[in-house]
Amino acid sequence: MNLISKFFLLILLMLYLLLGLSYSQKQGFWHDEMYTLSFLKGVSIYNFEGSIWSEKDTIYDVNHFKTLLAEDNFYSNFSKQILHEGHPPLYFVLLKFWSYIFGYSEVALRSFSLCCGLISLLVLFTLFRKKAKQTYTAWLVLVMLIFNPFLFYFFSEARMYALAFLLASLTFRYWMVYQEEKKIKSFAFLFFCLSSIGLLYTHYYGLFFLTTLAWVELLKFGFKRSLLNHGIAFLCLLPWVPAVRKQMSFHDVHWTDGIISFSASIKGYIEGINKLLISPIENLFPYEKVMMILILTILLVFLFIKEREFTLILLSAILIYGLQVYVFDQLVGHHTILVPRYYMFCLIFIYWGFYKLIDSSYKVVSSLVPLSYSIITGIVLCQIYQLDRAPKQMFREVAGFVDSQVDSNTRILVFEPEGVLMVGVAYYLQNNFKLVSAHKTTVELTSSAVFIDEMLGVEYCENKYHLKQKRKLEFIPFVAVNLYK
Repeated sequence: MNLISKFFLLILLMLYLLLGLSYSQKQGFWHDEMYTLSFLKGVSIYNFEGSIWSEKDTIYDVNHFKTLLAEDNFYSNFSKQILHEGHPPLYFVLLKFWSYIFGYSEVALRSFSLCCGLISLLVLFTLFRKKAKQTYTAWLVLVMLIFNPFLFYFFSEARMYALAFLLASLTFRYWMVYQEEKKIKSFAFLFFCLSSIGLLYTHYYGLFFLTTLAWVELLKFGFKRSLLNHGIAFLCLLPWVPAVRKQMSFHDVHWTDGIISFSASIKGYIEGINKLLISPIENLFPYEKVMMILILTILLVFLFIKEREFTLILLSAILIYGLQVYVFDQLVGHHTILVPRYYMFCLIFIYWGFYKLIDSSYKVVSSLVPLSYSIITGIVLCQIYQLDRAPKQMFREVAGFVDSQVDSNTRILVFEPEGVLMVGVAYYLQNNFKLVSAHKTTVELTSSAVFIDEMLGVEYCENKYHLKQKRKLEFIPFVAVNLYK
């Protein structure tokens, strides 16, 4: 790569970084990010035995939570925290070291994900640049990656998805190199193993990505002993299996509980793939759905004309990926196939397809597909940045409203459910309000109560208490939080 290309690449990535940092400070932590913050402080805010909610006191004040989050018990409470969290430990360990340098603010914690995302873009760009026959191929794929709203959204969130995507990208890169070299004693194979292990210790759904890679290898080369090397990462996860079993015992009730049919799963998976390409949270608008279907159809048709064998392998990989998630859901009684961020690694296969399309197809197709995609997703990116689309849960905004509109000396705040909602709002409150959980009956609620309800669509723990009292009060909606005063 010449000096001008390196400079242009640096400018692109720096602009992406600045945009991501600017977006990261626009809103406070949402539900899942509060879990991340409390984990780093060694405070369990889950409704499990051993958490802060096991205390007998029914009334809290704001300073109680601020004091808990001001202390640092990360190491002493790590073993309990990771079981309550339900995810692998690597992300939290790395983020803790990151926080020593940058702190615990929204921008500080989200910037770790943003850096992981930037490195992911660079990894995939350099891979496709090395493989491509055309000099413009990798640049067009990079533009499509940069304009992906789903990636931008989760690259700006203080959760493990960006790190997992980075490790999946590294795994894919070194798997590609390892397939060419066919050498066990090589850096490519070593880095493939390390990144695979890191992926499994970051997000359990990385398992489906690794098995899909093994499936692709089986289709391309048939069964060879080298296929067994994919099991190294799984073997390295075995010491962690007892922890996984304990995590599952804690999470006996989960927000994705409930099996759905095969047809509903397939429909959800197809819609999920569309969301991976354009919409991180909300459903696509009709015109967006039509355009994504058109782009994916062009991808498959022209790929099939130019790269028939590759197209069949790519299609089977995406289908096998979804089938694994479906089978897992059926076994454990979940419907995670409706949650695209859990299988965002599938994007790597999709962009592998775009790379092949751009590199091997007619120039008009090679330019039209990235251009059309970037125009549509560019609009979505602007909407997300302006908070007109997929805004995060408004803990900070609720706290600001309560501080300015409610008297802390005469009013009590009633939260439903307790847990993240109470801690999240308390984290941003400036006045020292009294706080109580809606399901605690030892407190007599009078006209002084202000009700704050979390509304994430979790039926088993939302909108169950004090419904008559709420009807008499002024209703003030926020994103994923309802307030009655």
